Amino acid sequence: MSTPARGDDAVGLEILRSAFYATVRQAGRIILRSSFSPIIRDAFDFCVTLVGPIAPPRLDLDIVAMNESLAHFSGVMPYMVRNLVWEYGVDNLRPGDLIAYNNPFKGGNHVYDNGFFRPVFHGGELIGGVAVKAHLVDMGGLTAGGYSVRKRSLFEEGVVISGVQVYRDDEPFIPGFNLYFDNSRLPQNMLADLQALHSAASFVEERLLALADQHGVETLHDAMAYTLDYADRSTREGLRALPDGDFVGEDGIDADAYNDEPYVIRTVVRKRGDEVEVDFSGTTREAASSVNCSVFDAINGVFTAVKFLCDPHNPNNAGAFRCVSIVIPEGTFVSARPPAATTMYFDAAEAVFNAVTKAFLSGAPAEAAFGGHYSTNMGLLITGTTGAPSSGPRRNLPPGVAEQLAAATQSVPVTLDDPDGSGRRLFVAPLFALGGFGASAAGDGESFVSMSQQNLMEMSAEAIEEDHPVMVLRKEFATDTAGPGEHRGGAGVVYDRMVVSRADVYPLLLHLRVLPWGSKGAEAGRPGGAWVGVAGADAEPGSAVARTWLVARDDGPGLEPLGGYFDDDGGAVAAGEGRWVNGLGDVDAGPGTLVRVRTPGAGGWGDPHRRDPAAVLRDVRDGYVSVEGARRDYGVAVEGDPETAPDRLRVDEAATAVLRNGGAR
Repeated sequence: MSTPARGDDAVGLEILRSAFYATVRQAGRIILRSSFSPIIRDAFDFCVTLVGPIAPPRLDLDIVAMNESLAHFSGVMPYMVRNLVWEYGVDNLRPGDLIAYNNPFKGGNHVYDNGFFRPVFHGGELIGGVAVKAHLVDMGGLTAGGYSVRKRSLFEEGVVISGVQVYRDDEPFIPGFNLYFDNSRLPQNMLADLQALHSAASFVEERLLALADQHGVETLHDAMAYTLDYADRSTREGLRALPDGDFVGEDGIDADAYNDEPYVIRTVVRKRGDEVEVDFSGTTREAASSVNCSVFDAINGVFTAVKFLCDPHNPNNAGAFRCVSIVIPEGTFVSARPPAATTMYFDAAEAVFNAVTKAFLSGAPAEAAFGGHYSTNMGLLITGTTGAPSSGPRRNLPPGVAEQLAAATQSVPVTLDDPDGSGRRLFVAPLFALGGFGASAAGDGESFVSMSQQNLMEMSAEAIEEDHPVMVLRKEFATDTAGPGEHRGGAGVVYDRMVVSRADVYPLLLHLRVLPWGSKGAEAGRPGGAWVGVAGADAEPGSAVARTWLVARDDGPGLEPLGGYFDDDGGAVAAGEGRWVNGLGDVDAGPGTLVRVRTPGAGGWGDPHRRDPAAVLRDVRDGYVSVEGARRDYGVAVEGDPETAPDRLRVDEAATAVLRNGGAR
C-alpha cells in the first residue's frame, strides 16, 4: 500500500499532481470511446477538467488540471465554472448532479459547446468538482448543425442553457434531458454524447474521492494549490526570458456576412519582468453576423499565446495565467455583448492569438522568432437530407436508439424522417481543413496540423463518407504554398469534397486577407482560397462525375472562385494582387457539386537563398516545391521531371550559383 502524501512532502505533492493529470486524460479516453458524434470521437472537440473547491481562497474554483484536447476551452473554463456556481447557488449543489451551461456570454465559445459541472462531496463537504465541455452537433436554431456566418443574434443560433440539471442523483433528469432532445435535430447523437460526458465526470469524481480517502482532504487541497503554483512559476520563468517593453501587434478576420470590410485586432503588449498586460484598445466594433467572440474567448487567445511562447511543454491549468492582465473595451468583435452571434468565435479568437504573438515577436531576437501559422479553419458545413440506402450501421438511426431515448426522456420515440414521411434522413457534415505551422530556427514547419488554439484531429475520409453523402476526392499537400525560407513553412493542404445528394453548403472562410508572416528574411505563406464546381444537368452524381473532377486538378477548368483573392485565371493570389471574392455566401448544391478548399501555407524562417539545395531538391521530389518554384523562390536550379522520374532529379550547381549570386530569380 502506498504511503499517503503530506502537505509538506514535495515528492508526495508531485505524485498527486501527476495523478490529477492522469485522471483527466483517462476521462478523455472514456469520451472518445463512448461518444457517437464524429466531431467529438474523431476530432477531439471536448475537454475534461478537474476543479478546485471554493475554499480555501487560493483555489477558488480554479481549473487544477486539464486534458490535452481542444485548447479553445482551456482559458474559458474557470469563468464558466465560477459563473455557473454563482448563478446556480452553491447551497443548491448536491451529489450526483451534472449541470449544463452553454451561454457564450457566461462561459465562452458558442452555444454548441456545452459545458457540464459535477460537484464532488466528501463527508458532506464540497471538496472540488469536475467540468467537462464538448461540441454537441445540433442545438436547434436556424441552421442544422449551426455553422453559418449569416446569423445575426444569439437567438438564431440555438437553445441557450444557463444552469440546468441533466443528471440528478446520477439519473437522467427529465426536464434537462428534454431541453436537449426537444431542441436537437440529431437526438441519437445527443443521447450517447451526454452519457459519455456523464461517465467521464463520474470517473473523475471517483478518482478524486479515492485520493481524498488515501491522502486526506487537506493534503488533497495542498496538492491542488501546489499544481496551480507550479504552472504559475513555470510560465513566469518563461516570461522573464522575453525582453521587457511595449510591443504592438495586429491581425483580424476578412469580413462578416453583411459588411465586406476587414475586422482588425489592435493590441499593445506591455511586458515587465514576469508579468504582462495586453491592451485591445482600438479594435474594430462587434460584427453584424456570427463572426464575433465573447470576451472569454479573447482572454483564451491571450492565455494560449502566452502559454505557447513561454511554457509550451508543461500541462495546462489556470495557474499558468496568473501573470497575465487584459484590458479590452466592451463591444468589439472580440468582446461582443449579448445577444451578438458567436458561432464562428474560433476564427476571431485565433486572430487574437496571432496579434498577441506578433506583438511578442516584434520585441524578440530574430533567431527566436518563427513564421506565421495558417490560422483559419477553411471550414464548410454541408447539410441536407438524403434518401440513399444505408451502407453502414451509422447511416440511419441505430437499432434501439429511439427506444433508449423514449426511456431516458419519457417521450415518444424519435425518428429523423422528414415530416412528409418520405423516409429521407437529415445529415449534418461539419468539415474543416488542416494546414501548416510556421518555420523556426529549429527547422521547417509542420505541414498537416490543427490551428494553434484547437489541437483537433481531422475526421478520416472513411468516417466522413460513412456518415454523410459526401465523397472525399482529394486531400493532399499543395505545391508551392509553403512560405519560402532557409527553413520553409508548412505547406497548405487542398481538399476536394463532392456532395452526392442535394445539400446546402455554408462556407466558413474568414482569414484569407491576412497571410501567415515570414520571419528573419523569409517570405509569408502563400494564400489560400476556395472554389466551387457544378456538375452538368445530365451528369450522374456517382463515379463518373468524381472522375471528371479528379481530372480538373488545377484551379481553372470547371471551377469558379468561392472565396479569397484570385487572378484572371481563377488562381489564388495574395491580397491586393487580384480581385477579392467574399467567401461567405451560401451554396445551393446539387448532386455532383464539388467544393475545393486550399489552406494558406505557413510562413518561413530565414533567407530562402540560404536553404540547403539538397533540402530544396528533396522538397521538389516530395511535391512541396515545383521545379519552377525552386528556381523562383530559392535560387536553386533543379533538373529532371518529378512526376515521371523523381529518382533522377539533380541540382545544377553551376546554374544555382548564378541564380544565388544575382541572376534572375
